[in-house]
Amino acid sequence: MESEARRLIGRAFQTLRDRPGFVERPDQVQLALLLSDCIETGSSGAFEAPTGLGKSLAALIPALAHAAAEGKRTVVATYTNVLAEQYWRADLPLARSLLDEFAVPTAFLIGRQRYVCRNALRVADPKLAEEFARRTELGTESEFRSSGLRKPRELSELWRNVGVPPACPAKRCPDFQGCWFYNARRAAETAKVVVTNHSVLMMDALLAMYSDDSESLLGKVDFVVIDEAHDFPQAAASALEFELSSGRLELLERASQGVEEALAIAAMQSGGLPSLEVAGERFRAVLAQIGARLHGLAGRSGILAAKPEEVLLDPTVKRAYSPTLREEAEAIAEDAASAIEAFVQETGGLLRRWAHGGEAEPDVVGEAREMLGPYQMVLRETAEGCRSLFEPQGVAVSYVASEESAGAVRSDVIDLTDPLRAMLWSRVPAACMSATLALDGGFDFFEGQTGFRPEFREILPSPFDFGAQAALYLPPRGTIPDPSVARREGSERAYHEAVARELGGILTAVGGRTLALFHSRREMEAVYELLDVSPELPVYIQGRSSASNVGERFRRNVPASLFALRSFWTGFDAPGETLSCVVLVRIPFEVPVDPAQVARSAWLAARGLDPFREHSLALAKMLVRQGAGRLIRRSDDRGVIAILDPRVETKRYGREILENLPRELRLFRDVGEAAAHVGL
Repeated sequence: MESEARRLIGRAFQTLRDRPGFVERPDQVQLALLLSDCIETGSSGAFEAPTGLGKSLAALIPALAHAAAEGKRTVVATYTNVLAEQYWRADLPLARSLLDEFAVPTAFLIGRQRYVCRNALRVADPKLAEEFARRTELGTESEFRSSGLRKPRELSELWRNVGVPPACPAKRCPDFQGCWFYNARRAAETAKVVVTNHSVLMMDALLAMYSDDSESLLGKVDFVVIDEAHDFPQAAASALEFELSSGRLELLERASQGVEEALAIAAMQSGGLPSLEVAGERFRAVLAQIGARLHGLAGRSGILAAKPEEVLLDPTVKRAYSPTLREEAEAIAEDAASAIEAFVQETGGLLRRWAHGGEAEPDVVGEAREMLGPYQMVLRETAEGCRSLFEPQGVAVSYVASEESAGAVRSDVIDLTDPLRAMLWSRVPAACMSATLALDGGFDFFEGQTGFRPEFREILPSPFDFGAQAALYLPPRGTIPDPSVARREGSERAYHEAVARELGGILTAVGGRTLALFHSRREMEAVYELLDVSPELPVYIQGRSSASNVGERFRRNVPASLFALRSFWTGFDAPGETLSCVVLVRIPFEVPVDPAQVARSAWLAARGLDPFREHSLALAKMLVRQGAGRLIRRSDDRGVIAILDPRVETKRYGREILENLPRELRLFRDVGEAAAHVGL
């Protein structure tokens, strides 16, 4: 017997079919029904839903239907704030209109630091605060930056001071009732369908786990849909990391100032303001010393601790282990933790003394205690993080990570399977979906990365005709040297010249309109300097302006091309003729050089696995799929996928990489013929 939710889903899609201009996609309905089955039965699923299938609607329609029919709460989480806002502003209103007789409560929530602080904006610019409040819907950073209320540079400068801080007075803030973040958070705790991002999903899971489910951001949830799930491991790893760095010290400094503000009235009533100010100044002086010592780690690198023991015993890890650096870094972290704990104890003691002495009014003490809580939480969490750096839990590594001008001590979880099972998969059923979730025809790589064990798995077909819409171009053998050999033999100049010549020919053949994806900035800039192409075919390069700005310039200028790095391999969308060719310059192998990569390879080897095949090659296959996927974004797109790395033909793994591209692609050795095949 058909359930009420499935009946509503069927009716919603029938309504959609009747709308002018709608193109029916049977696999969109199939995905919606698969997700409905998961929501109804509390089962988990992994689904590859190719670009163009319409997976946003396929997720939202069953979420709304099960909310209307059964009152179930579903969270839909995607990777970036941009995609989350697209769900909220475009896809959700359409889905709601298909079930318009049901007033299903919905909510949108992203990280607190991506919201405008109403109070801070009012203090910084009262007129702008009033104008922005009239125009904004969500109160987010994206709305602020795109408001047009000031010049972009002015808004960027203002943003540094008006974003919601990591800790704030909350209920004691004069603008709490109108706070965009807290209003969004309150709505998310009860709404039946919540749109959010991976980061918030992880924060909610951590908060719920550490509080034994007594606290959360999203409330009790019946089901989670994780869209863009191929990026979820990265978001999970970021949520589980800890870093003692200059950024963390700035956070501690702001928290200490918040503590002083929270206690100021009680201190004045008790005559204790000098003691409070001395405590704050002393703490910030220690933070400055810690910062100088961290700066002394700049340009140095080494592993400090690793778990389990077999990771630390691996020969490569042992070579990277530095007892001297550990001693220095441990002293820095211990001094930071001790200073934090002393400051928390001292300021808390001052408040208790003023309360017990009766010098401060009880109402003032109560308000100070309530305002103090969020700041103390930030301080204590950092102290705990500092102490855990040298006793990492699970499968993890701690190390000094540094660039030329900065140093940091950090800890990374290098195996996510157990943490994610504990905090997420065992707590709520989920569906993970993406256009590029499968590898080699299955989900083993994603499941191995995350510990996700779905009861249902399905790879849905693409709605695009890749045989007609796209062509694969591989340069004739011998055109470009092997990049690994060039690096080893010191002939990278000749390699860069060959890539520049090939790219120049491609841009000329397709009339610009090319996204060239590089694996390293050094290589990208070297090739860019050697490129010889008509001035009528401008080439932008990532890094000479912000990623969002250069991406938008590329979209607007049809004959332009863009040289870009990792952030453009996935998630970037430029449908239409402005992107008629994607060039993958080099297979994006992760070479285990930084401490976290070295430790991960050691962990895989300790389990009897081949680190290259299980991680580096698998990740490269996934990135090639994602990079190539930037080309065909809608049914009328046409273009060429070019891979310039000769190893796709000279190495045994090359065939495996190519087999993960659409099988209908026709191979060409002449880029002009490839362009002609797709009508460029």
